[in-house]
Amino acid sequence: MPLPEEPSKQALARSILSQEIRGLLVSPALWGMFIILSLLVGYSFFQAVNLFGQASRTAATYPELAAGMTPLDGIFVPTFGAYYLCQTMLLPFIAIRLIGLDKQSGALKLLLQLPLSPSALCGLKVSAMGFVYLVALLPAASALILWHMMGGYIYPPETAALLAGHGLYFLAVVTIAMFAGAISDSLPTAAMLCLAVTLGSWVLDFAAVGQSGFLGALGAFSMTNRLRQFENGLLATNSIATFLCISLFFFLLTVIWLHPGRPLRMKLGRSCVAFVVVFCMGGIAFLFPAYMDVTQNQRHSLNPADSRALHTLDKQLTLTIHLDPQDSRLTDLKHTILAKLRRSVPKLKLIYPESTSSSIFSAAENDTYGLIEYSYNGHQDQSYSNSRQEMLGIIYALAGLKVIPDPVPTYNGHPLEAHVSTGSKWWFYCLLPGLFLCAGVYGRKGKW
Repeated sequence: MPLPEEPSKQALARSILSQEIRGLLVSPALWGMFIILSLLVGYSFFQAVNLFGQASRTAATYPELAAGMTPLDGIFVPTFGAYYLCQTMLLPFIAIRLIGLDKQSGALKLLLQLPLSPSALCGLKVSAMGFVYLVALLPAASALILWHMMGGYIYPPETAALLAGHGLYFLAVVTIAMFAGAISDSLPTAAMLCLAVTLGSWVLDFAAVGQSGFLGALGAFSMTNRLRQFENGLLATNSIATFLCISLFFFLLTVIWLHPGRPLRMKLGRSCVAFVVVFCMGGIAFLFPAYMDVTQNQRHSLNPADSRALHTLDKQLTLTIHLDPQDSRLTDLKHTILAKLRRSVPKLKLIYPESTSSSIFSAAENDTYGLIEYSYNGHQDQSYSNSRQEMLGIIYALAGLKVIPDPVPTYNGHPLEAHVSTGSKWWFYCLLPGLFLCAGVYGRKGKW
């Protein structure tokens, strides 16, 4: 009697992937997260629509305010805030099961004996969580459809960037949770470790606001801070690289620490190598940054003529800004012009000599407080103005440039006095959670 043929690696991988997805679908915690996500997305969406409608009525009276009515800021970012909350607080309890349950049941030892590498096994588990992310997008897709039915405007590049940012954040949290499950002996401990990282990232971003020095620099690498760039409609290679490097690093750590039979010294050594490799890869992305403004109003970009002129500056441009880091004027200055100069000037150096002042009020007694000094190619100038036009004019004068702005279309905004229908509330608060609940009960009966 001939022996049955062993399944190929591809067939075995498909079987394991199917089993991983089935294991997630029978988890009550997964469907509980979907139900909570539906309720949070619905509430956030309805609140955003009401506030956007009130602001639109004001814009109808004062048309100059209409340019600030962007659906990205007014509707989509608040709606997707529910995803950030669920991914930070609830997703770790789902993702740690990928490794934790296999360790507790002893299935991990059997999986490691299969003709698949640990990296392939971990990749299949991440792919299974990718399916979870697609299902989780159902409430967001519902909000987009409802907004379109209300007559709201959707600019695809902005929406795509927002989805990409939350997808990368989702991936980072999943890999962190997998590593926590790989090094922990119990699911509660793994959940605490993962929450310490995700919540710690949020706390770091909060603590670094208005700070300089090491804390301010460290806060720039917070996952919350990097996600905000996607929410603002700015695609930056350093933000993408931050999420990918975090995900890759914790994925490699999971692969290294997954096998229980490897000696501790080997695991620590390989972990150090993984850190060096990922750090070098991320460093390349930060040394050669690239940006893409995907907003319809191009709020992160200067006039095309200004961008071309600033790119021609081949000497170092130094700006000495006498403002305290906690001064709101410096915050506005960074958002309105300094961030754009960083992306346009090849060699830009910013100096903040007042960063060590004890308070804003004591700094204001200094005659130089608020002064901005310019230096380029041996020429200097100074001004107290933080107007973009005047600052660019000083820079052009120092560089001997004459720039004529290119004609650009005027952005008039997309105000809309929309109203939430009763059917929309029924969908988010009853029907969609009911569908998730029925799917969870169906899965618990072993029918997936």
